[in-house]
Amino acid sequence: MKKLEEEIKFYRKIFILAAAAYLIFAVIYRFTPELTDPMSLAERLISISVFLMVFILSYRSDWVKRRIEGISYLVSLLAIFQLIYYTYLQNFRVALAILIILITAIFNLIFNLNLLKFLTNLLLIIVMIFTLYFSDSKQIVVPIYFSSYLIITALSFYISYSIEQAQNRIEKNLEELRAQYKFQKTLADVSSRLVNLGLNNFNYKINESLKVLGEFFDIDRSYIFKVSDDKKTMSNKFEWTAPSIKSEKDKLQNLSTQKFKWWFEKLNQKELIIIENLEELDNQADPEKILLKEQNVNSLIVVPIFISDELYGFFGFDLVESEMDFNQAKINQLKIFADVITRAISKHLDNLKIKELSYYDSLTGLYNRRFFEVEMERLDSQRQLPLSIIMADLNGLKIINDSYGHKKGDQMLNKAAEVLKSSLREEDILARQGGDEFIILLPQTDQNGTAKIIQRIKKKTAAVKNLELPLSIALGQATKTNSEEDIEEIIRQADNQMYENKLSESRSSKSNIVQGLINALDAKSSETKEHAMRMTKLAFNFGEKIGLTESDQNRLSLLATLHDIGKININEEILNKEEKLTDKEWKIIKKHTEQGYKIASSSEEFAAVAEEIFSHHENWDGSGYPRNLKENSIPFLARIISLVDSFDVMTHERPYSRAMSKKEALTEIRRCAGSQFDPKLAAEFIEMLK
Repeated sequence: MKKLEEEIKFYRKIFILAAAAYLIFAVIYRFTPELTDPMSLAERLISISVFLMVFILSYRSDWVKRRIEGISYLVSLLAIFQLIYYTYLQNFRVALAILIILITAIFNLIFNLNLLKFLTNLLLIIVMIFTLYFSDSKQIVVPIYFSSYLIITALSFYISYSIEQAQNRIEKNLEELRAQYKFQKTLADVSSRLVNLGLNNFNYKINESLKVLGEFFDIDRSYIFKVSDDKKTMSNKFEWTAPSIKSEKDKLQNLSTQKFKWWFEKLNQKELIIIENLEELDNQADPEKILLKEQNVNSLIVVPIFISDELYGFFGFDLVESEMDFNQAKINQLKIFADVITRAISKHLDNLKIKELSYYDSLTGLYNRRFFEVEMERLDSQRQLPLSIIMADLNGLKIINDSYGHKKGDQMLNKAAEVLKSSLREEDILARQGGDEFIILLPQTDQNGTAKIIQRIKKKTAAVKNLELPLSIALGQATKTNSEEDIEEIIRQADNQMYENKLSESRSSKSNIVQGLINALDAKSSETKEHAMRMTKLAFNFGEKIGLTESDQNRLSLLATLHDIGKININEEILNKEEKLTDKEWKIIKKHTEQGYKIASSSEEFAAVAEEIFSHHENWDGSGYPRNLKENSIPFLARIISLVDSFDVMTHERPYSRAMSKKEALTEIRRCAGSQFDPKLAAEFIEMLK
């Protein structure tokens, strides 16, 4: 607009100068008697009127304003022809001839219409040739005059052409700079919108960015599709449309990716999809063509979105009312914008992961203590009363971890979390406090309602049958009924009740766990249970012979049952191996005493024989394992169980050895007395079995 105004002002000056020239020459001819005016006064007034009329119309008529250069060119050309005509009538008077050359040069320099100007100059040259040919003026040397006219005309045209080309180059460079500035400004706008991208404003910021892109590229619809995690479906998650364009977002949800194989083959290869004319799509893209026609799409560009080298989705840019004509520069700009938004999406996904890590327990997927505290503060209000707390604790986690390892313990924790979660309502808050503890916040729930939830948890816990070990959860509850009560005190009350219940249930649950361990060990080696039963009987008889107290007899029976409990984590292929064990396998077997000690120590009920389990493979002379204890430093009951265990192993078939006779076994015990066995106990044992 500014350029047009400047042009109008310039040509207005031409009109005024031309009209003034006609008037000035009339005055010169009037006051110079020796000169004859070739034009009549009426002709001069008409010419002046033409230029003044165009000058006035340039202010009043938009049509004239838009065509100001062409109109100026036409009236200027008519003026030149007028001069040539009067020059011819005057038989080429030198003054008029020079004026023609001067005005033609100015004419060439003023106007930028190069092709039209070139054709006009050819016409003027032809007219000039005929004019000179038919002229009989003695003042004009035709070759010199014509050569001068031709040189001046060519030179002025060349200068004009060069100036115009330079102006065009400058204008082109300016246009490129303006386009680059607009691009950089828009890119900065999009980038600044996405700088402070947060979890709460993500959708708004992305939609705003799509709007900026749509308006920048002058398209009808811009959108982002997300592919599901299993890659089976895609959905339109974000969309901007021009004011006159209908949104199609609601129709584009959970579309099968298998249906659009051509589309996703290109996306997975990180290719841009550019469709300038929908009708030109290949037959293999018929499903895509049908879908796009339903949305009235004429042409589009699609840019894949890859995050961590995995297809996340794609950007789409549609034209509905026209066909797309994107050059490579615009496509490159589009890819830059797409990269900026892709990085923003990637950052958002990272923030979601951070939030998940901040508010969720990584093992169970439940809320963590931090989130629970935030929610507790939010819900601790008069409107939520009565507000109840349930504390839950997985019984026997330590013994499970010590016997089966932490992987099994994690499995039990996950199962407990599953049972608790399935027993609650949607509005209840369940969180893992850490370790084996869980906490539940029940808004608007009284004691009776809380008791019903606890009964539901117990019922579901008892119904769990698909685990090797029994699931046991200790529970405690407390309720806040008055806004003046401290919620932390309510939590302490629930925790105290849970702890009391845990103490009463602990022995039973741990016994069940240990029994489960024994059964699991028995399943690994069909001989284990019978071996323990025979040992228990033999140990009891031997204890009576040497005069053990009733307490020691009970401990000895328990030791006979649990002495090999540490083998629970040993692969049954090693336990039942018939060939000689390798050094590596033997080291694994020797670990069972330490493992058995940890398991027994986890329970008060079995801790009484933990030391004996740890030491039942120690030898009298210090050559045993795991601690190389010797003589009386080896616990007394461990020395007894070592004798009983060895005798039973020798006299019964094992995968790795044949059974000995009773006599052969006693001979072996006599031989090892003082090295492997306590010599006094060995003598008593041999005597009992003779």
